[in-house]
Amino acid sequence: MADKVVILGGGVAGLSAAQELAERGFEVEVYERLEVFGGKARSIDVPDSASGNRLPLPGEHGFRFFPSFYRNTFDTLKRIPYGKNRQGVYDNLRATSHVMAARYNSHPIILPLNWPAEIGDLEALYKIFIRNDVEIPHMEMLFFAERIVTFLTACDARREQEFDHISWWDFIEAEDKSKEYKAFLAVGLTRDLVAMQAEVSSMRTVAAIYVQLLMGMIRPWEHVNRILNGPTTEVWIEPWVTYLTQLGVNFHRNATVERINFDGQRVTSVTIDLDGSSWTATGEDYIFALPVEVMAQLVTPEIAEAAPSVAQLDELETGWMIGLQYFFDRDVAINRGHILYVDSPWALTSIFEHQYWDKIELSKYGDGDVKGFLSICISDWNTPGNLYGKPAKECTPEEIQEEVWHQLTTRLTGPQRTQLEAANIIEWFLSPTVEIPETGPSHNHEPLLFNTVGSLSKRPLASTNIPNFFLASDYVRTHTDLATMESANEAARRAVNGVLSKRGRKYRPCRVYPLREPAIFEPMKAVDRIRFEMGLPHLRM
Repeated sequence: MADKVVILGGGVAGLSAAQELAERGFEVEVYERLEVFGGKARSIDVPDSASGNRLPLPGEHGFRFFPSFYRNTFDTLKRIPYGKNRQGVYDNLRATSHVMAARYNSHPIILPLNWPAEIGDLEALYKIFIRNDVEIPHMEMLFFAERIVTFLTACDARREQEFDHISWWDFIEAEDKSKEYKAFLAVGLTRDLVAMQAEVSSMRTVAAIYVQLLMGMIRPWEHVNRILNGPTTEVWIEPWVTYLTQLGVNFHRNATVERINFDGQRVTSVTIDLDGSSWTATGEDYIFALPVEVMAQLVTPEIAEAAPSVAQLDELETGWMIGLQYFFDRDVAINRGHILYVDSPWALTSIFEHQYWDKIELSKYGDGDVKGFLSICISDWNTPGNLYGKPAKECTPEEIQEEVWHQLTTRLTGPQRTQLEAANIIEWFLSPTVEIPETGPSHNHEPLLFNTVGSLSKRPLASTNIPNFFLASDYVRTHTDLATMESANEAARRAVNGVLSKRGRKYRPCRVYPLREPAIFEPMKAVDRIRFEMGLPHLRM
């Protein structure tokens, strides 16, 4: 009993914590409310799409992508066995090479993600940085670069205590800049990739991610962005659960946490609805790998008093990022990577994932006729669309897919648009995580944390003042500091380290990988630390 840990939640955080503990010999039980594991990262079968002996079409909550700074996640993937792969599931990642920015009534901007590998890449860089096809005034580009340098030369204390209270929009002074500046630099990343709003998101968080992506681009030995070579559940989650089961992890499905039982000093047990019956889970330690909106409902006044760091969970904000897939009767692959529709009202991002499924036969899914598919993330559910003039939250599923198709095709030009429109849609699938009633507003059952201005102070550490109560989720304070798989994995490592620290030096702690920034700025950060402690502003502010 002394080394038994109960993990509540079977998403990326819960499975990551289970792996770290099981590899160290702990007895581990994982409780997950769904029938399948993987959380927001899981694949979602398209209902009634399979015929014969084929598998259902693989839908998803939203496409997965793995930037080069996901070092905690990569370390975990390398330790999950997969067939004959030397580095396990990690070897199932495939690098994308280009990102495309599509705009209404304009030619697309295509940017190579690493050092130029071919003549076309040099031409693309010439069009962007010399010919200025993005049409951002040069002085604005220089100003934006200066803003990034300001962040890089600021000490950690200033970032946390000052920059976290400034929005990204205000920090880069987007209000008075050109529409191209707003579309590409202010809004492009924050809406299209991480479902954040530039006007209310913490500049500390957004700038940190910008820096990580830029650093990946200038390192020719790294891949800025990778995706899996098959459905997430098939090539990652199922092998993961199999591996953990072999290590002795005990999994419970259809298990909804109803109550945390607390005696004023310790968590004594957790009451769970398990397949419709009441169940009590007991262990020495408890790791709660639940999303913030769920955890906030479980924190009682008594728990909040004993562990003040969780008292403000209900004040953290969440947003929507929902997946939509189109399955085609032909192979369509317009870009070798993600496409950002930078001026689309619904902040659309897409990728033709099947072009990276080099070991997967698409004929084994659905009715066998699917030859390609497009996976899309809808990140803005509050702005009226172009076709129906309504926000996504007020549309029916049919209206959503028609509106998305309209926003996609009107932002592609020439042969790219022709190629997409020529493909017949066999099936489309909107993630069932969004509930759309016939009357009344839509509801998202799996929202994402928003790193809003000033929210850092409301977010807890993985370890709390209650000695056997630990947190592992993307709202926990981490280096990554963003609602991502990487942040969930890092939070899990920190929670496990809390469990291990109670046992002295008996166990090797988990390694936690920090974000990397250019070492050349360290002397300037040291100077800024002195200035901050003296109450002086940053030299570049």
